[in-house]
Amino acid sequence: MGQHTNRIGTKRDKTASGYITESARYKAERCEGCPLRGSCFKARGNRIIEVNHQLNQYKRQTRERLLSEEGIKHRGRRCIEPEAVFGQIKYNMAYRRFRHMGEDKVTMDFAFFAIAFNIKKMCAKLIKEGKGLITVAKYMFMGLFITRYNWNIATCCQMHEEKAA
Repeated sequence: MGQHTNRIGTKRDKTASGYITESARYKAERCEGCPLRGSCFKARGNRIIEVNHQLNQYKRQTRERLLSEEGIKHRGRRCIEPEAVFGQIKYNMAYRRFRHMGEDKVTMDFAFFAIAFNIKKMCAKLIKEGKGLITVAKYMFMGLFITRYNWNIATCCQMHEEKAA
């Protein structure tokens, strides 16, 4: 049972978000007489398996970190409240990967998404309370204005601190 496999090459894929993955491809030697062939696969020829070794390494590192003393301590302090929000962002709104590179760009990317998420949440709450569409739009634009104004203040303060340093 179980067949020996030989590496036959490497497959490169690009995900919808632009991330490039590399998988090693392995082909079994003799699947004809194997008693598990029917439950293993249905195609003709020998089975081909793809393994992403980099992904397996990331998973191993993550598991080690989560199961370490420090990881257990951090998980114990992990807040329950933001978990639902991140779940909605990742699964309901399909935002699983940042669209930009660099700390500043990722920060801005997430900030804009958080603003949009909060506006969406506020609009749903206002509509549920029976407020009219005009009221919802007014609150939405007020939220955008306040956010933009606060961002300008933060940017000016940061630029002022950099000049002073």
